[in-house]
Amino acid sequence: MRQGGLNLESYEALMNGGKQGPSIVPGKSRESRLVQMIEGTVSPRMPLGDQLAPAEIKAVRDWVDGAAATEPPKVKAEADSKVPEIKPTVPVHAAVSSLAFPPDGSLLALGGYQEVEFLTPGDGQSRGKLGGHAGQVRALAFSPDGKLLAAAGGNPAQFGEVKIWSVVERKEVRSIRGHRDNIFAVAFSPDGKLLATSSYDRLIKLWDVATGAEVKTLKDHTDAVFGLAFSPDGRLLASASADRTVKVWDVSTGQRLYTLGDALDALNTVAFHPAGKQIAAGGADRTIRIWELGATEGRQLRALIAHEDAINLVTFSPDGRLLASTGADRMLKLWEPETLTETHAFERQPDWILALAFSPDGKTLAAGRYDGSVSVYDPATGKLAARRAP
Repeated sequence: MRQGGLNLESYEALMNGGKQGPSIVPGKSRESRLVQMIEGTVSPRMPLGDQLAPAEIKAVRDWVDGAAATEPPKVKAEADSKVPEIKPTVPVHAAVSSLAFPPDGSLLALGGYQEVEFLTPGDGQSRGKLGGHAGQVRALAFSPDGKLLAAAGGNPAQFGEVKIWSVVERKEVRSIRGHRDNIFAVAFSPDGKLLATSSYDRLIKLWDVATGAEVKTLKDHTDAVFGLAFSPDGRLLASASADRTVKVWDVSTGQRLYTLGDALDALNTVAFHPAGKQIAAGGADRTIRIWELGATEGRQLRALIAHEDAINLVTFSPDGRLLASTGADRMLKLWEPETLTETHAFERQPDWILALAFSPDGKTLAAGRYDGSVSVYDPATGKLAARRAP
């Protein structure tokens, strides 16, 4: 009936009728178009492809001849009706969904719900918080000089947000909104002039750090983009997506150079080797893949099913001698990248690791979890160096 402009969702709309005029003439069922259509005396007969039983038609006719002339009383909401307050029965802690070290390694930044917290890596003591973020802070990145911190997140299906903070002053420098959904990855270019973001909206954006202006939008992925990484020389940008591909981009032009499509399922993470010639990626097919990058194409060098469930994160140590990985199997592992030989498997984690970061000197590996806890490990020995409970 909507095609004829007839709306049956309210008494007022019903009485207004549709494109053919009034559908109801109170007290006169024989002259009412609605009755004529359900009886089949005018076309099209309603409902389409079916017809009401005689008793049902009589009920409508009797209503039009009688009660249709009187508007039904409106139901008023009770003035004191309230949404019940339901308090959790156990303590609730925000997930640690992102981690980052500044270049001097003096701090560890944690991204949580609507805030960023700074910790001392050695003892886990809090060094202050940055608030006012929309939703979960899903990605963090320090500028190459350590003066700025980019914290990204947003509201699902609404917008992506990046707040850029002065680390020393603990002061917000600017706030950027530009995606149509959550931001999942953020990265500074090696020269600190550009900021790259990727989102569930399938887009990658490049921003001018000094002004917050959008420089380029990179469009080629067909699903959410979960991972980003600049090459050490800043000329390339690699992106990992739920569309099962890694794409390699020319930063200066914003053009896609080529696509690495060997994965069998969604990709969650991508990392550049410090030497800049190789990248590693992992995702839902449980496989770590390492590619060698050329000028016009990439070549897969190694692939290994590394976890029992989806791989959430991979990251290289600063010297490139180790590759850390973690997955939905709650395992954290270290690999020798040249052969993808496992060198260490940490104890099974109490919850998913959502954030992973090597310190700049490579002597510590920090892991943030869904339950809000953070652990700092010595990658050389595999021993726990510090832990902060949720």
